[in-house]
Amino acid sequence: MFRVATIALAFHALLTVAKAWSHLSESEFRSMLNEGDGAIKSEHLETEWSLANPEAQLPFVSVDCEANPAVCATYGVDSTSTVRLFKQGEVIATYNGPRRASAIISWASRVERPVVSEVSFTELEDFKKADETIFLAYLDADDETSKSTFADVAGRYHEEFSFGITTDLDVHTAEGVTAPSVKCYKPLDGDTHEFTNPTDIGALEKFVKEASRPLIGELLPHNHQRFLDRGWSMVYVFATTESERSEIRKELNKVARSYYESLTMVTVDPLEFPSLPAKLGLDPASLPAGAVHQLSKDRIYPYPKGRGWTSSELQSWGLDVWQGRIKPWTPPGVTTTYNDLGGRIKATQRVSIRNNIPGVKIRVGGRDEL
Repeated sequence: MFRVATIALAFHALLTVAKAWSHLSESEFRSMLNEGDGAIKSEHLETEWSLANPEAQLPFVSVDCEANPAVCATYGVDSTSTVRLFKQGEVIATYNGPRRASAIISWASRVERPVVSEVSFTELEDFKKADETIFLAYLDADDETSKSTFADVAGRYHEEFSFGITTDLDVHTAEGVTAPSVKCYKPLDGDTHEFTNPTDIGALEKFVKEASRPLIGELLPHNHQRFLDRGWSMVYVFATTESERSEIRKELNKVARSYYESLTMVTVDPLEFPSLPAKLGLDPASLPAGAVHQLSKDRIYPYPKGRGWTSSELQSWGLDVWQGRIKPWTPPGVTTTYNDLGGRIKATQRVSIRNNIPGVKIRVGGRDEL
């Protein structure tokens, strides 16, 4: 049976946080790994981890890295947001998702499943709700080309999403699908997307990346470039806690659905991107806060302080931006001249965050989306 262990790694705040954790000693942790499987984690996950623990099928425990630094060093834990899953004493997966209980639970279950699950008629409905994003290929039993292509793409993304194949004709009939076809199910958003060319591996991977994008994404180091590569304006919303970010996602659901194709909206945990708010003209000490980064013209528009986080207010403000009634932000000490705010802005100096985000390159196709 899998056992999931966690190690708290907030060196600067561990003494206060540790009081809330029930940590294993180094000997207990090593004994646990000898007996079965486990993982590693950080103190910034404390609230969500405590919520996940009662719901998880695997027991979660923790180790105090300040008291047991050798354990952290042994497993290369040098981050304040690390979760690792062990099997037979070896790391088999590292969690890269948001600090959110339901996402952690989904990840732990996903890693236990095969990269590609075989789905029968009786398993269909449960599988469609088994994760936050599910890709199910409806294929003929002898379609080895599509099976191979789907398995290849699944192998690249199985730690983020769940993948399944069904060759059951009863399933095809029940879903009204003609093989070959791939459907993406997103239970949280209530959306379904379909793709009908699973033999083209490039096109299939592109479908997986775009169809998996939620109405409002959760910005993480591994998906930031993926969002930027769309080339449409990025709407960043920073909030300190997951409960705040969750509530904002609910409030902005309507506008996010309306502009799903032409905007990329994300909530951001400031612990993941501590330097990003200032680069968008925001005060990191005053959250929640947000900004629009118009990629095609590299302009930044901070959302006004004190304005509400509702679909109607955001849409009204966005209209003012689009119609040129709001000037883009410029960093202190930079002189910028805007001759026309109606969509053909010229600046004496470009304002850019392009080279200031480690590991991120922005490539855009040049669109007047705002």
